[in-house]
Amino acid sequence: MQIGRIHSWKKVTAQLLLLALPTVALALYLLFNVNQYYSLLQNNWLEQGIYFATGLVASIVFYGYRFRFVTTALLLFLAYFIAYSFLGKLSIGEFDAFFVSVKFLVFALLFSAGWLAGYGFSRSRYFTLFWSIFLLVMQIIVVSKTVVISASALISAFAPVLVYAFYVIYTSELIRNMNDDEPGFGWFITKRLVGFLSLSVIVLLSLLLVFQKQFNSLEQDWGGGQGGNKNKGGKESMTKQNKDGSLSNKDQMKMTGSLSKDKRLVFVAHLDNYFPDGKTPNPLYFTSMYYTKFDTLTQTFETDKQAPYNDLFSPDPSKIPLYFAKADTNAINNTMATLNRKVISADIYKVLLSPNEFIAPSTAFFCQPIAVENEYKSQFKSAYRAKMWVSDLNSAYFIYNPAGNKPLETFQQQRFNQLREANSYTGLDKKFMDYYTFMPNNEEYNRIRDLASKITKDAKTPVDKMIAIRDYFTSKDEFGQPLFRYSDNPGIPGLPSASKLNYFLFENRKGYCAYFAGATLFMLRALGIPSRIAAGFLTVDRSSKNPGWYWFYADQAHAWVQLYFPGYGWIDFDTTVPDQNTQQSPQPDGTPPMNVQQAIMVADGEALSVDTAAKRVTMKVKKMLFHDENIPVAAPQDLLMDVSIASVTRDTGTGKLSDIKAGSNIVAVSYAEAMKNIMSNETDNLASLVTKLPNPAPVDEIKIMETEQQKKDREKQAEKDAEPFNWVRALWIGLAVIAFFIVLLFASPWLIWQYLNSKAKRNIDAKTNAYNIYTASMYYLNQLGITRNNQSPQQFAETVDKRFGTNFNSFTNVYQKVKYSSMPLTVKEHTTVKNFYSPFIDQVKNNIPFKKRFNGFVNIYNTLHFFTKTKIS
Repeated sequence: MQIGRIHSWKKVTAQLLLLALPTVALALYLLFNVNQYYSLLQNNWLEQGIYFATGLVASIVFYGYRFRFVTTALLLFLAYFIAYSFLGKLSIGEFDAFFVSVKFLVFALLFSAGWLAGYGFSRSRYFTLFWSIFLLVMQIIVVSKTVVISASALISAFAPVLVYAFYVIYTSELIRNMNDDEPGFGWFITKRLVGFLSLSVIVLLSLLLVFQKQFNSLEQDWGGGQGGNKNKGGKESMTKQNKDGSLSNKDQMKMTGSLSKDKRLVFVAHLDNYFPDGKTPNPLYFTSMYYTKFDTLTQTFETDKQAPYNDLFSPDPSKIPLYFAKADTNAINNTMATLNRKVISADIYKVLLSPNEFIAPSTAFFCQPIAVENEYKSQFKSAYRAKMWVSDLNSAYFIYNPAGNKPLETFQQQRFNQLREANSYTGLDKKFMDYYTFMPNNEEYNRIRDLASKITKDAKTPVDKMIAIRDYFTSKDEFGQPLFRYSDNPGIPGLPSASKLNYFLFENRKGYCAYFAGATLFMLRALGIPSRIAAGFLTVDRSSKNPGWYWFYADQAHAWVQLYFPGYGWIDFDTTVPDQNTQQSPQPDGTPPMNVQQAIMVADGEALSVDTAAKRVTMKVKKMLFHDENIPVAAPQDLLMDVSIASVTRDTGTGKLSDIKAGSNIVAVSYAEAMKNIMSNETDNLASLVTKLPNPAPVDEIKIMETEQQKKDREKQAEKDAEPFNWVRALWIGLAVIAFFIVLLFASPWLIWQYLNSKAKRNIDAKTNAYNIYTASMYYLNQLGITRNNQSPQQFAETVDKRFGTNFNSFTNVYQKVKYSSMPLTVKEHTTVKNFYSPFIDQVKNNIPFKKRFNGFVNIYNTLHFFTKTKIS
């Protein structure tokens, strides 16, 4: 008995091409994304796509016949059971058995999904609606677990699914309602699909344009904490991301309702600072800038370059040649500190920290860029050595006592005892005192004054008042719960103009470092204690293997207060309570660059020529360090260098020899053994020393020093490279390209007519003229829907003449003679050819309305018919 059909082969073919093919394409896209994040799938997305496609195609063909779904589905699951049981009996290892079973289950799941989808496309009218909702829900689940939330990621994840959803719902209904026997079935479907897809693209572009702000807002709400330091959408960050992707501290600090953090490594530092035992590292906070002013209108803490006794040393390391140094002793003088001070050094290795950013413990006064060892160049972009005038009383352990660590507890108590002996502020410069104790005078800030007086009523000295404020933040309420809590999302007061500090101190009592530091600053100033906020990075001692080395992550960006004590200078204090919920950044991996090579020769100057084949560079030396001694320079000297083993670097990372151009500012460094025994004497200058060096001089490293213009160009290019992919613009361009080709396609009949018309009007020989005129005339008639069909040329010409009153038959007879006879044309026949074409076209044109002519000349099917049918019998 023959099984009856439900759908004709024409409709099944349409389902396979118009429904199954796009569904398989989307499935491959989704499977590819899922495989990137789930290792169990072993990145076999193409194979898994074939499983799905096989089930889908087989189901559409199968259910084109009168098969029942329940019966066939039961048979399918029975086949799965038998196959799975058979696999279980195979004698393979336990490990292999696991992966075989997983692979079979993946096959069964995807094949079944394809089978179910095929049945739905073939039999169920409303299946495409539920299928689209299912795919959207699955995509939401996958995106929420695997994708870093950004506007571009959301668009790229959901745009294909949304377009597919609308497409498949429309197309399935279109196929369902089509009459299989209707002439022009394919053309009918094609026209409607092209129209639908064009409309869909326009609607999608419009939605993206209208809701672009909402996409960005969603990115900030859900993805702002995943590494984005771009202060948007109400989120604040303690650092800013520069155009080149590097990080810097900000010159202002706002108190917002949400703080953005991430755990990327920013820099690594070795700090030569230990407790008196000489073994226990004494970590210090690393300072980038000071906030000494407060804008009451925007409630923002700001830097002030005009602050009195400004001891901030902030050079640009990227502008200092390798191993040359920049120092500013005014920074030391402005600390007004002489007691318990010493000079220590720190080596800072940059990862994400901006090339022009300088950061070091307070108070720095010296910066010397140093080379990064070759094996670490891929990890660290640049490095410098800093020297600081630091207080023995400063430490990263200055507030919270490490439980059970007696030496550190003793250190803290000794520190506080010593600061209790500090002189009073009497006699200090009035300008200094007025500036660093200033605070606004109104009702809101009077509440802070009253609170500060209440908290410190029993404290006598500035340090005890500081301790009282610290203890207030760490105290507990009547229920034994912490009075203040750390929160990256503290919220903001209901009224935009309300004081955020008062909201923090008296109502909300939760916030991040900006709130704690800001509140502490104003309470100290209310008590007449000179204070300021320091911003930089807090130091976490996780260097169990390498004492003195510290890893600094982006989430360690921090703000704290500094108090001035006469004679002792500015001392760090941190009142931010610990964050109990934040997981610490990962432990440092690998070994830090512990051995810095000793440079023998350092030459700073300009590249004159570069020979990449011979590995030679000639430079005009303007300054030179030799065995750490500055060599006197009477005039610049040319130096030929052997760079065959030299590494090329810049502040943004490694480079190539070809990056060095004539005119580039470069610094050449040599550690060569051949230089070690060459010594300079007191009478040597640059010219005499160059003659002592090997020719060519062996060089181990060349650093390219960027000019301001080169830096701007690089940042501009980095900003361009960092721009997220503009899906809206890409879609508009894609739409414009598609529209162009559509216009070109439909304009092709008219363009072909213009070509044939121009040829017909040329005056060449009679045979060529007759052929060109006949071809152009036939094409013109064809586009207007006037075709020969099965008529002979003479019959067709007579029909045309009868309709339009032309002499096409006379010309056709001449054309037939020219084509098939070698006899020359008579004078009359020449005249017929010459006078036929233009009047004929005009006569036909006058008898055909413009609308019909227009429709005829955008009909590409008429054009195809003309070039594929025999025109002469």
